[in-house]
Amino acid sequence: MSCAYAVATDTGLQRANNEDSARVVPELGLYLIADGMGGHVAGEVASQVASDAMAAAVAAQPPPKRIRDKQEIMRNAIIAANEAVMREGSRRSLNGMGTTLTGLCITRRTATISHVGDTRAYFVRAKTLDPITTDHTMVSMLVAMGSVRPEDVIDHPDKHLLTQAIGTQGDIEPQVLQKRIPRDCRILLSTDGLHDYVQPTEIHAIASRGTLEGAAQALIDAANGQGGLDNITVILIDPNQARAAQAESHPGGQE
Repeated sequence: MSCAYAVATDTGLQRANNEDSARVVPELGLYLIADGMGGHVAGEVASQVASDAMAAAVAAQPPPKRIRDKQEIMRNAIIAANEAVMREGSRRSLNGMGTTLTGLCITRRTATISHVGDTRAYFVRAKTLDPITTDHTMVSMLVAMGSVRPEDVIDHPDKHLLTQAIGTQGDIEPQVLQKRIPRDCRILLSTDGLHDYVQPTEIHAIASRGTLEGAAQALIDAANGQGGLDNITVILIDPNQARAAQAESHPGGQE
């Protein structure tokens, strides 16, 4: 048994292809979302290679005796993903190929997250949308310094400038953390095609209501309603509801 979840992805209204990737491995409680970059082919390759490599690295490890040891597994897995994307980029001579990557693993009531870039994870609670991850962007650094207000990030002209990404540098410093999962929540993973264009209040209102499948599609529709300027991918999880399922992969462009 695994948590109930829904995956939705869309190319958007302005792009010719979908460079996002989502992967779910229910038997591991593992959920991965990636947003590729580097051009028509490179972005698609990078996001798929990264999510496949991270899933394989987690699957290769025996279950840890202590939940806190899951952090090291997830850290090593995202580093393995970085190495895999760098190798593939070199092999194909795809200069500039890279991707963001957010991985979340659920063990009982604990979420372990390993993250690089500006894909995000949220707790969707009854009254609030609580970010779990911190963007690796220049704007996020400016917010931490107090130079930019959090409410101004969505309209900031430099919001897409990443400070690190998978496959673009040999050494990465992933954000790795564990959180106790609140009882009254869903969990949302999203690419920036959603959260860069849809206000947090609207994301919360949509993600917290209705069926998982309906809410996931409504989030896609909301982003397209704002112009659909980027690819959009979401994974919406209900950790309070169990579901038996097979492993699923949603590469860029596949719905």
